[in-house]
Amino acid sequence: MAEVKELNLLCMSGQGSVQAGEALAKLHADQGAFVSVNVYPGTRARSAPVINYIKVSDAPGLASCANYHPTEVVVFQEELLLTARENTHELVADAIGRLRQGVLLVNSPKPPEEIDLPYALDGVVATVDATGIAQRLLGRNPPPVGLTLLGAYCRVTDSIGLEELAEVIREQFPGNVGERNVQAAREAYEQVQVTGVRFESDNRPAHLQRATVESLPQYYQFDRYDELPGYRRGSPWVWRDKIPVCEDASCICVGSCISEIVCPDGTGFIVRQDLPQQGYRIDLDYCRGCGLCAQVCVGSALTMVDEDQVRKTNPQYQQITVEPHIREVASRPRFRQSAESAEQSEG
Repeated sequence: MAEVKELNLLCMSGQGSVQAGEALAKLHADQGAFVSVNVYPGTRARSAPVINYIKVSDAPGLASCANYHPTEVVVFQEELLLTARENTHELVADAIGRLRQGVLLVNSPKPPEEIDLPYALDGVVATVDATGIAQRLLGRNPPPVGLTLLGAYCRVTDSIGLEELAEVIREQFPGNVGERNVQAAREAYEQVQVTGVRFESDNRPAHLQRATVESLPQYYQFDRYDELPGYRRGSPWVWRDKIPVCEDASCICVGSCISEIVCPDGTGFIVRQDLPQQGYRIDLDYCRGCGLCAQVCVGSALTMVDEDQVRKTNPQYQQITVEPHIREVASRPRFRQSAESAEQSEG
């Protein structure tokens, strides 16, 4: 009977799980194994989870589908553990919750003992500050951390070699970019922290306790992550620690607003109607706090402000979010559904 190893990579889109999956596939294939890679992406450009299901076997005929019994899970963004705990995204909860025994590698500056696990696990928890390493060496914010995490993965699983990984990275990214990624992987290899854990209590959501292999396909009936029950309960905060706040008196774009145009998720826009002075507002449900709008703002009207401070001083997000202005912008297609929902709730 063929032996199959299943590995789940979970990230927010843009963090590099596709490149990491390609590298893992090539490394295992070079060892003579058969590999299946199945990516389940989010539908929004920069604010949806992406799950990369990888199967490795010593025999052909691997099914390209979700992993039922993963023994290794790599979490590219620590907050996805909270998403799993709160069950605000069923695919994330499933991909993490099915790890019962094995290795959990988390991108986090915390030591493994401080990781708040959402479910029971008998195995190893490892952490590495892949974001800090990649940010410093790659110069991007947020940085793609997939290849950096593979350096730590080499250390904690011993299933691929660090030098072999370095060669594959250089093939994927020739030149200086590749060398910087190799350096990031080496630093992650040296800095990863590991601890053995055993949690007896099982906090899995009820739907996971009932789930069987036969029932799993129902999760794939959803075409949009943002329509999953409870998805908005914290999903944008996976990315966000700052939000753009507008000084309306400095908002000077009478015609086109470059900040509105460059927003990668279409979540920021100019509001003019019924305001003493036009201002830039965000759709709080989807803004990921990337800061592009503030970087290109012509009048320097936008400032990225720590969201924890905003919650203390302005808990209703007045003059920041779209909600007070839903009716004024309801003619825009992307806000029409929100306006209709607001009217129904008022009724």
